[in-house]
Amino acid sequence: MKLSALALVLLALFSSLVPSPAFAKARLGFGVAVATEGFLSTTLAEVKVASVQAGSPSEKAGLRKGDLIVELNGKPIKGASGLALKKTLAAVQGGDHVVLKVQRAGTGPVLIDIVAGH
Repeated sequence: MKLSALALVLLALFSSLVPSPAFAKARLGFGVAVATEGFLSTTLAEVKVASVQAGSPSEKAGLRKGDLIVELNGKPIKGASGLALKKTLAAVQGGDHVVLKVQRAGTGPVLIDIVAGH
């Protein structure tokens, strides 16, 4: 898997889920490292949690740095469009639930239900 320029843009987007003016109404509080299926591809190969902000809704829900996100709201990440994922997360509003299925080292799949902050 290669980290493409688009993946870096997606990484910036996901990192912006930590409080910023654009996402202030729907704070989740985590950042990710994104890998795509090729250099110019928008097709996701892997999304791994790179950071979880202390005190954030993600931390309270149990999300951990290093978790591999395999599903978002019941939809698989691998093979998904990075742009569609961006739209899904951009539509999240305060109080909405974001359900992640993550693969965690040593435990197997874990469901994380994050209630977006305001």
